[in-house]
Amino acid sequence: MNIIAHRGYSDLAPENTLPSFDLAIKKGFNIFELDIQLTKDKVPIVFHDYDLNRICGLNLKINEIEFNSIEDFDVGVWKGDKFKNEIIPSFEKILIKYKNRTHLQIELKSHEKELAKLVIDLLEKTEWIKLTGAPYDVPGFSITSFDFNNLIEVRKISNDIRAGWLLNYEKHNLDEILKLLQLHNINMLIPNVDDQIWNDNYFIDKLKNSGYTLCAWGAKSTSDVIKMNNLGISGMTVNWPTKASKVIE
Repeated sequence: MNIIAHRGYSDLAPENTLPSFDLAIKKGFNIFELDIQLTKDKVPIVFHDYDLNRICGLNLKINEIEFNSIEDFDVGVWKGDKFKNEIIPSFEKILIKYKNRTHLQIELKSHEKELAKLVIDLLEKTEWIKLTGAPYDVPGFSITSFDFNNLIEVRKISNDIRAGWLLNYEKHNLDEILKLLQLHNINMLIPNVDDQIWNDNYFIDKLKNSGYTLCAWGAKSTSDVIKMNNLGISGMTVNWPTKASKVIE
């Protein structure tokens, strides 16, 4: 099972920043997840929350910020003084810096109809779009979202991009999930580690045998990692990848 550094090595560095991604690579984890939202002027940036309250203590939404203002916000110091003055990176900067070095699991976080196209435009501009190998090949990328409409927009543009549906832990109609995956050619499913889906071995085996890539998110302990590894899934996002990797060696 691939261990995916969640927002980089976010246990030890400020999430979704260059230090977090650099630390993940330094420690041997060249598959990492990141979140994409649009600024007010429609520039894709790497940030998780819809506002700056948790990270910066500011009641300001990401979609209210112009791109040329992102340097005004320190998104590193909350994790320690050594990360002071770290800024929100643009998605294009990430693509340029880590080209041919990583597999990016790109989560489309916000809900603008044009988000998928703007992200894919940058993948084309930087030639990442050519990397369409096996799941979690390095270099490579995949696009994921909780918002199924984002995945539909991805499919309107390309059938070659590996696309994954993120699920919260809630009761699901498994027949409806499979129907939507098939209808829109979504080839990854990424439920929360506590989702009831993982208790349905028949459904899990059916997805595997049909060629779907299965991943998980939301690990709270190493026991969660062991559980997912025993199910034989392809990958799992964790904030503490070193600790996670040691329990499945």
